[in-house]
Amino acid sequence: MNRYRTRALAALLMVGALFVSTACSAGLGGPASSRAARDGVIRFTFAPDPIWDYMRDEGIIKDFEKETGISIETSATWDEFGLFAGGHADIISSASFEVPGLEEETERETVIIGRYNSERSRLLVRAGDPARSLADLKGKRLGVFTSVSGTLVWHALVEKMHGLSVTGKDADFKIVVADIQNLSNLLARGEIDACICYPDLSARELRQGSVRALYGGKSSAQLFADLKAPGHDGPMGNVFVARKDWVEKHPKEVGAFLDLWSRGLREWRGHRDQIIERYPQHFAVESPQDVRFMKDYVAEHDWVVQDVRFDRKWAEAESGIFDLMRETGVIGDDVKDPQFLPTAGERQ
Repeated sequence: MNRYRTRALAALLMVGALFVSTACSAGLGGPASSRAARDGVIRFTFAPDPIWDYMRDEGIIKDFEKETGISIETSATWDEFGLFAGGHADIISSASFEVPGLEEETERETVIIGRYNSERSRLLVRAGDPARSLADLKGKRLGVFTSVSGTLVWHALVEKMHGLSVTGKDADFKIVVADIQNLSNLLARGEIDACICYPDLSARELRQGSVRALYGGKSSAQLFADLKAPGHDGPMGNVFVARKDWVEKHPKEVGAFLDLWSRGLREWRGHRDQIIERYPQHFAVESPQDVRFMKDYVAEHDWVVQDVRFDRKWAEAESGIFDLMRETGVIGDDVKDPQFLPTAGERQ
């Protein structure tokens, strides 16, 4: 098994656990996996997503297709890597730090064409725990949803900040791998001492005050910015990744895709509360109290980026996560940075 394969597979499990809604489709003549690449069509594979669902239900995607003459064939699946490897998807989503693994796993050259949201996991402890950082919890039980994927980002951060190892045979913590949706509950019950948790999967415990976040509530992305790239909004929990050969042959489709997601991000900023209320399943909340909490939390800690497009300066800052991971031994020196397409598809 190659050096990235287990990370890639774990990333798929993470994405699958994050979202539990039904598959979405623009209803454009079948799933992406049943079609071959062709002009005027974008085969897009993505985990169920609230902004996409909102654009679909509001008729925005249908209007876009009429205006541009470009059809979007969607396939909601947890096996994004599989469809991509088989040549049945033109664009998929992935964490930016998983893209080298995606290339190795699928044996396809890729390029990052757009950004979507930052890596939003936090380190949580019980409310009464006096710990000020993870360094105060050396030897304790650390709950994670996987020993790879986003945990590797925290490994690099903790190694850099405290000289401690989160994963591996020399780990300084007792790693407990558990279902991502149950981690904060295990923490509140005292079955683990800390967790790498997603705030949208910890709404009830955060609202009730039974758990709290270390590092001033900062996410892994915010801590990375503090350490390596002040003002940067990554690393990204989701970027849009396309086959390089497809991008080179379909600049019109790439530009249209980014235009559509630019519209989606505007809709999110303008109707965020409405989207959370309409699609609570995407935020792992159900009760009115948790829905209200999530609306307030996202208003303060929104992990969705302002613009799907990026410039070269942003791409260079995003590549810094690979420098940090190499520096701390998380990945080997032979692992190459992903390719970025700055200002991809912008109107001339």
